[in-house]
Amino acid sequence: MTGGVRFLALFLIAATLSSCKRPKELVVFYAASLRHLISDAVKGFQETHPGLIVHLEPSGSQVAARKVAELGLRADVVAIADATVIDGIMIPAHASWNLEFATNEIVLAHGQHSPFTGEVSATNWPTILLRPGIRLGRGNPDTAPIGYQTLFTWQLAERSGTYGEAGAGLQGRLLRAVPPKHIAVDETELLALLETRAIDYAFIYRSTAEDHRLKFIRLPDTQNLSRIDMADTYAKVSVEARMKRSQQGNVIVGHPITYGVTIPLTAPHPAVAKEFVAFLLSREGHRLARTAGFTPLTPALSRQFDQLPAPLRSLAKPAR
Repeated sequence: MTGGVRFLALFLIAATLSSCKRPKELVVFYAASLRHLISDAVKGFQETHPGLIVHLEPSGSQVAARKVAELGLRADVVAIADATVIDGIMIPAHASWNLEFATNEIVLAHGQHSPFTGEVSATNWPTILLRPGIRLGRGNPDTAPIGYQTLFTWQLAERSGTYGEAGAGLQGRLLRAVPPKHIAVDETELLALLETRAIDYAFIYRSTAEDHRLKFIRLPDTQNLSRIDMADTYAKVSVEARMKRSQQGNVIVGHPITYGVTIPLTAPHPAVAKEFVAFLLSREGHRLARTAGFTPLTPALSRQFDQLPAPLRSLAKPAR
């Protein structure tokens, strides 16, 4: 063997050994409200994947999807607080399938500092929120689902006719009650406003309220967006929001809260990404979801069932 050939052989062997020793990685973009669940799922997943390096990036759901679709950033898994965000921004150019894996509900959260905290209830909250001096916050519909889901809830409450005079024109009155400085980019920022006492009340996910041990008021199922079987009821309202950064506002019709997950077409580590999604949909993943305050969908639902990787099909069924 000549010196040049020997050097090339040694180089190839060294390169192969180096690549074998390189630790596996997983990059996850996820909605802020999934912080607890994703963190716990990663810890559980790493128990069977020692040495796995995981990079986590929380944000608003639209922001997470746009990072892949518009900025060209590479992620292995994208998990969203509204599955329709994946359908609207990532499919088909940036992902081929979407799995709805859990549900949640909107609640009215408040704290010990909040005025009338001992008085507010599921029957009088519109009256309380419209009192002078009450500081109400909300999410931005253009950056996070909690923004337009809150508006769905307000409209459904207004349509219900159960709040008397306080319910008349409720959405418009509440919109006027929230100054720009109290409109948060995502639920994490909205939560920070509440916990630092910059605001008194906010509509957030029940899982988040429970995770942070906040006081909260549960709303009727006809208003809280928790029931898949009430999709027709929720569809009676709509909100104009900008799903993609480059477009003007478009109409989003009310729908149940379902969390979505996908693997982008450009995922740098697709094999380990499939394993992680399968773990999220497994019995242990369901246990972690319930612990984090979510209701897992068993099995998960997909409108692109035929496009699912084979290992995930047994954990899902076609969505209607």
